[in-house]
Amino acid sequence: MTEGEELLGVPSKGLTDGFEGYLSPSDEDYRAVLTSGLVVLDTNVLLNLYRYEVRTRVDLIRVLERLSPRLWIPHQAADEFWRNRDQTLTNRRQSTKDALDQLDKPTRAIDQAIANWARSVGLPSERQTEIRRLHTAAIAAVRDAISGSVEDDHLGRARDTNEDPVLKRLIPVLEGRVGSTLPPEDYANALQEADKRIANQTPPGYKDANKPDHRGAGDYLVWEQTLREAVLRRTDVLLVTGDVKEDWWRKFQNTTRGPRLELIQELRERAGTQLFMLQPQDLLRIAGRLLQVEVGPESVGEIAEIAKTAPRPVESATNRERIRPYLVTALIESLSESFTVLAGGSGSGSAWDVMVKRQGVVVAAVWIYDPIKPFNDLATGSVGSTGQSMTRELFGEHAGVRRPWVACVVDLASLLRGLSTDASPWSAGRGSAPGLSADAAVIFRPHADQLMDAGFDHIEVLSSVDSADAVNRDGFARIRVVVDLLKQRVETALDQIGGVPGSEG
Repeated sequence: MTEGEELLGVPSKGLTDGFEGYLSPSDEDYRAVLTSGLVVLDTNVLLNLYRYEVRTRVDLIRVLERLSPRLWIPHQAADEFWRNRDQTLTNRRQSTKDALDQLDKPTRAIDQAIANWARSVGLPSERQTEIRRLHTAAIAAVRDAISGSVEDDHLGRARDTNEDPVLKRLIPVLEGRVGSTLPPEDYANALQEADKRIANQTPPGYKDANKPDHRGAGDYLVWEQTLREAVLRRTDVLLVTGDVKEDWWRKFQNTTRGPRLELIQELRERAGTQLFMLQPQDLLRIAGRLLQVEVGPESVGEIAEIAKTAPRPVESATNRERIRPYLVTALIESLSESFTVLAGGSGSGSAWDVMVKRQGVVVAAVWIYDPIKPFNDLATGSVGSTGQSMTRELFGEHAGVRRPWVACVVDLASLLRGLSTDASPWSAGRGSAPGLSADAAVIFRPHADQLMDAGFDHIEVLSSVDSADAVNRDGFARIRVVVDLLKQRVETALDQIGGVPGSEG
């Protein structure tokens, strides 16, 4: 065979063929994905806008505005943003309070040091007073600077979404650019896949394996929803994330070298396109330069510093956060377009996790009871009392009209775990219960009766929806029972009253 001749039927490849993941992207690569690809923002990119100084926040939002036609947010990331927004604002205010409180500690110590020194050198009292006055003035100036820097950026009233300067800029930028939830069956399969990846240490998400209640699914849900969008668009993806864990990034000597090769390969197999990843400070620097957006070098530095200390968003507090989206998507699919399905629960201002409305009137509602301390709840009777207050409030809003159909989905995973690990589980609560049964459903039965007495139309008890294995798939099937009953009830009721909600029953 002569030099350069190929073996018959075996084409030769270049040094980089099949190894593209090791290559550093060029300016042209970034320019192409920024102008014609899919730019995906992770939750932390949005939440950290509340942690930056005004200048940095404005610079990053200006870049996002320039990228608006290419931006896209996975539904999971949007959900995590809204569920963590209030806590992020609270942490911001708390950090200011903590800093001001910390200033008081050295103040007392310094006052004592001045007094001790003054006695040892025989300093006149007038001179001691003058030195203390200098110290007091310096501390007051620092306190004013800390308080003023927070007040100046107009986030003091951001709890009110109408007064939130971040939302005022973000909402127009992201209009029509947030993905949909996964269909119920796909959602269950995604939870199962997330658990498999954690067990096999397959990226992304396995670094969250130590989180309680299988809360490591969030990263995988973001990734799966991104993959699906890339398949639909058949375009390259730039994922912008402040998450620097090794289940997202390929690292060498603690330096990120690019996306994990497995992620690059998975996107190529699913969508036939290329994956790029940037941290927010790098997006600011690169997009600002390539797209001629003016950004300050101080902003790049601050974003990098904030990334080192910012807490990660909570993917899911409890199983309740898994049941709710499954229930919402199932109802949307099952009910006609004349019904509106609203997600409530944490951060929404409503204790009801799901509400179904027609023409603005609530026709059905579902509460998901997923206790963190089940034995305390049961021993103190808070399950029944909570149910009573919820139905009283809801039914009171519909006095004189047909009341909504209401159900409670009870997940007893925490109770089952408690029974298996706690020899005396009732000791944590007030009171006692003789003959504690190993059957969690039997234990909960009296409290289910209390809910029915409070006005609930249906109680559905689940064992768990921690994952989508054979046992927990039964949990999703039981949620489907609630969906079918709700659909039958509201549609039958509307037929009986001529299709007009709110009529006399």
